[in-house]
Amino acid sequence: MKYISTLIAIVFATTALAQKPAKVFDDVFSGMDSKTQVDIDNNFNKARINFDKILLKDPENAMAHMGQAVVYSYDKYSMKDYFKAWQHFQKAEAAIDAFTADDKEVLNTYFFKQKKERRGNPLNKNMAIEHNLVEEKLIKFVREENNIEYAEKFLEEFPKSKYYNNVVHIRNYIEFRTAENTGTVEAFNAFLKKYPESAQVKVATEERDLLAFNKAQEANTYAAFKDFVDNYPNAIQYEEAKKKLGILAYTEAEKKHTLAAIEEFIANFPNSPKMPEAKLLKRQLLFEWAKQVNSIEAYNKFVEQYPEGEMFVDIFNLKSAALGQSIAKELPADNYKVVRAFDNKNSRDHGGSIAAFGNGMVQVIANTPSANDDMDDVWMIKLDAEGKMIKNDIIGNDFIDHVNTMKINGAGAIYAAGYTNGIVKGVAGQSWLFKMNAQAKNELNAKFEGREVTAMVVYEDDKVLLGGYAQDGDTAQPTPLLVKLNAQGRKLWNRTYAPGHKVTNMALAGDNCSMAFGNNWAAQIDQLGYLKWDNLCDEGCQLSAVAISNGTSVYTGTKGGAGYAIAFTADGKKAWEATFELPAGGQFTQSCTMPDGSVISGGTFGNAMVLVKIDASGKVAFVKNINAAKQLAFNGMAANADNSIWISATYNDADILVLKLGL
Repeated sequence: MKYISTLIAIVFATTALAQKPAKVFDDVFSGMDSKTQVDIDNNFNKARINFDKILLKDPENAMAHMGQAVVYSYDKYSMKDYFKAWQHFQKAEAAIDAFTADDKEVLNTYFFKQKKERRGNPLNKNMAIEHNLVEEKLIKFVREENNIEYAEKFLEEFPKSKYYNNVVHIRNYIEFRTAENTGTVEAFNAFLKKYPESAQVKVATEERDLLAFNKAQEANTYAAFKDFVDNYPNAIQYEEAKKKLGILAYTEAEKKHTLAAIEEFIANFPNSPKMPEAKLLKRQLLFEWAKQVNSIEAYNKFVEQYPEGEMFVDIFNLKSAALGQSIAKELPADNYKVVRAFDNKNSRDHGGSIAAFGNGMVQVIANTPSANDDMDDVWMIKLDAEGKMIKNDIIGNDFIDHVNTMKINGAGAIYAAGYTNGIVKGVAGQSWLFKMNAQAKNELNAKFEGREVTAMVVYEDDKVLLGGYAQDGDTAQPTPLLVKLNAQGRKLWNRTYAPGHKVTNMALAGDNCSMAFGNNWAAQIDQLGYLKWDNLCDEGCQLSAVAISNGTSVYTGTKGGAGYAIAFTADGKKAWEATFELPAGGQFTQSCTMPDGSVISGGTFGNAMVLVKIDASGKVAFVKNINAAKQLAFNGMAANADNSIWISATYNDADILVLKLGL
């Protein structure tokens, strides 16, 4: 009976305590005052059990939650649990208004036992201090334990904590160290996939890449390095791996010995130490392929990739021969000693002129689009007596450079003139002359007054007379213009004539120059630019080309729809005149004197070239109509000692056709 009474008393006592959490704090205080671990644990165990009982009946009890926060956050308690402490404290803090006056008194005692200065603080202030203490203990614990489970637990349970990002970093660091200790590519890849935003991404990536690279090096196979460069394109070792892969890849491409294999290698491994060998092999394979295919397209492919060097010369000449023969099939039968056609990278090559060196070689000059295809540059091609290319150059200034006429002096220097600084195609810019000596060194590159040079003569003392026109505005009539230069390119004098025409052609007679203007006026001037004589032909005459034969100025042009020629002696008297049938729609643009004293004039009429030969007495020897399936425009001509003639023409406004025609 006594035992039952005692048990009832205990139950009543326990119930009473459960209803008064402030009373349970006595055990908390006893634990805080205890000196031994056993006493600390006994007192805190009692408090923990009693607070749990209170919370079992009253889950929202603020004082009980506060008690559990104190118990679980006490550093010397063996069963301390900072996670539970922070959970309970947050609930207590949220219910701060539920604390009674007695609760506050007990809490004030607790705060005093922690630190004397806290007694007398308002509850809100002490709770704020306690907030920081409990949370900091938790975060310190998570940091020091360095345990992934604790970090994950914190992040899951306290997503709104101010330390959330800090714990994310801790969690990531732990995972990084785990991957690092594992020491495999797979472990690092798993980490990087799971935590792509972690601060350790850079280090993890670098260590992963190094592991992968070392693995490839150990294997030292094409497949191993290919796997590395495919999967780790941003690795520090990427370029080194590409080089090693390039060496192995070149061995495979070399074994295949095909153009496709070597081109694939070059495209994929531009930094390979084997690149010089690969380029040589590619050039050889491309050369062999182009010769085997023997098509313009194949030659174009080689020329585009190898625009210089011995093989380039060979391919260039093979291409020019093939293209020339293709066009030759369209030409009327005649005594063609050479038929060559030249194409610069499949572009629109046009115009220019041609001149002979006197040793069988010939210089062709034309206009070709610049690299970006919106401006023109000058294309110079030197040929031997068989029409094979010896030298090939592209020259030019800024904007459009356009050449119309060319001369070669006795020393082999080349003079070419036209216009430069053109901004829009088809609209002249400023008169331009350049000179290259026999060693292809540029000796003169200068601009002059006037819009364009259309004709030129070079005196024996290397003075130059430029003929062309000036024009005020694009809609104004052109004014014929002459500019005389000394051997260094400095202007000596200039002359202008009645507007409405241009200087179309000029020819030297010793120190005098005969001029054609494209109208019915024929004139000759001395070295100072003064008229020696001039003549007006019948109305309707258009004299556009002139040559000197035995001191006689032979003018060629048109009259009333027919071909027309007239000759004047050295003192300006008419020697003879002749007419001949001629296609409509064109004009002669150049004449040259042959070794036998005859004069040949050439020009474009419609879609064809026309050549007329007139002997020294004025007899018309022939009129040749040279046409093709597509447009053929006359550019210029040059006589040879064997009575043959070189002709430059533009075929289909795209290619330069060069003919050597036996007469």
